[in-house]
Amino acid sequence: MATIEKLADLKAKGILTDEEFAAKKAELLKKLV
Repeated sequence: MATIEKLADLKAKGILTDEEFAAKKAELLKKLV
């Protein structure tokens, strides 16, 4: 879950777009299941 928080932080800083964030989050969540 720390990785998702890290992604959220990057999105908040404007480094990741909403689309990139959503794609990465979906990818990570698939790995967790």
